[in-house]
Amino acid sequence: MLKQYFKQAWQLIKQNKLFSSIYVAGTALGISMVMVLILVLSFKTLRVYPEQDNNRMLFVKSAAMRPKTDEMKFWSSAISYEGLQKIFFTLETPEVVASEIGRGDGGYVSMPDGKPRTRISVRDVDAAYWHVFNFAFIDGKPFSEADFQSGLNSVVIAESLARKLFGTHEARGKTIEYDFVEYRIAGVVKDVSTIMSRTYAQLWRPYTCLGYYKNDNGHPSGFLGPYQVYILAKSKKDFPAIREEVNEQVGRYNSGFKDFEMDLLGYPDDIYAVSQRLSAHQPLNRTSTILFQLVVILLLLLVPAVNLSGMNSSRMERRLSEMGVRKAFGAARSQLLNQVLVENLLLTGLGGLAGLLLSYAILLLGRNWVLNIGYTFGSGVPKDIPVDFSMSMLFNLKIFIIVLAVCLLMNILSAFIPVFHSLRKSITDSLYIKYN
Repeated sequence: MLKQYFKQAWQLIKQNKLFSSIYVAGTALGISMVMVLILVLSFKTLRVYPEQDNNRMLFVKSAAMRPKTDEMKFWSSAISYEGLQKIFFTLETPEVVASEIGRGDGGYVSMPDGKPRTRISVRDVDAAYWHVFNFAFIDGKPFSEADFQSGLNSVVIAESLARKLFGTHEARGKTIEYDFVEYRIAGVVKDVSTIMSRTYAQLWRPYTCLGYYKNDNGHPSGFLGPYQVYILAKSKKDFPAIREEVNEQVGRYNSGFKDFEMDLLGYPDDIYAVSQRLSAHQPLNRTSTILFQLVVILLLLLVPAVNLSGMNSSRMERRLSEMGVRKAFGAARSQLLNQVLVENLLLTGLGGLAGLLLSYAILLLGRNWVLNIGYTFGSGVPKDIPVDFSMSMLFNLKIFIIVLAVCLLMNILSAFIPVFHSLRKSITDSLYIKYN
C-alpha cells in the first residue's frame, strides 16, 4: 500500500510541476536556514580533534577586581600568573589544569631560500596543555615539563607549517626562526581546523620563554593578567565539586585583600556556557539562551510552514471532487489522509534534501563570515586566516537526525491541518463542488 502511495504521489508531482517546484523551494529555504543555524551552533561545541574531551572541561577566561567601598566599580581582565599559582594550580579535584596567555595576532616566521617572511598564528601555553587537549603527534613529542620550567625555546608546529618550511613533516630537532628568535622544534602535530578557536594555531611555544610571562596588568591586587585557564575534570559529575573548590580558593585569596575583592564573573564555564557567553562580565543565563535559540528555530520553521499550509489548503480545495469520488467508492478517510500525507512527505523530503545541500553550499561559500556569527568575547575564528573544516564536521549522525526531524515537523505543520479539514467534508459536498 505504501509503495502505491509513493507511485501516486510521484505522478501528481509530475502533473503539477509549478506547484511542486514552489513547494520544494519553500521547504528548502526553511530547512537551509535552520541547518545553517544548527551547524554554526554545533561548531562551537564539536567534540572533534583535538577537543574530543571538551564535554568534561571547564574554562576560565576572565575575572574582575572590585573595590570593597564601591561594588559598582571594577577592573576586569584575564588571570595573572600569581592567580594561576594560588588558585587554579592548587586545585585537587580536577584531572589536569592548564593555562595559556590570551591569543594575540601572531607574528612572522622566516622562510627558506630567501622567500618573504610568513605570518602565522601562535599560542603560548604550558606543558599541561598537551594533557588537556588530544593533539595527534606525527613526529616528535610535546615540549616537556622540564623544558617549560627551564623556559627553553622549544616549540611544537603544525604539519602544514613543517611542510612549508622543510618540505616534510619530519621536523623534530630542526630550528625555526619566529620574530627573529630561534626555536628548536620538539614535535609536529596534525593540523587543527580554524573552527577550533580554542586550540587552532600553527606554532605552540612555552610561555615561560617570554620574559614578561610573570607580569600582571598593573592592577594593585596583582591578580589580573593575560592568562586563560582550562580545567579537565575526571568526569562531568565533578563539575560542582570543582566549582566549589575554586570558590573556596577565591575566598582564601580575597581574605588577603583589604581594599579589593576578586570576582570570577560566573566562571568556570562548561563548553556550552563559554561558547554562548555574550560578555566577559555577565554569566550566561542558560535557560533564556536555550529558549531564545529554540524560538528562532521555531520561527524559521513556522514562516515557510504557514505559507506551505496555505498552498496545501488551496490544493486540497481543488482536489475535493477527487476525494469525494474515492470516498463514494468506499475509501476510508484514514486511507485518503495517509495518501495525501505521503505525497506531502515526498515533496518535503525533496525540499529537505535540497535545503541540506543549500546549507552546506552557504557554509562552504560564505564560511569566512557565517562561522563568525555569534562568536563573541575572543572566541571567534582568527582574523585574516581562511576558515577550513573537514567534511566530517558537516556530515554526522546527529545533524542528519535533526534534518529528518525538521523535515517531519515541516510535513506535519504544512499538510496535516488543511488535509484533515478538507477530508471532514461529506461526500455530497465534495461531489457538489465537482459539478458546480
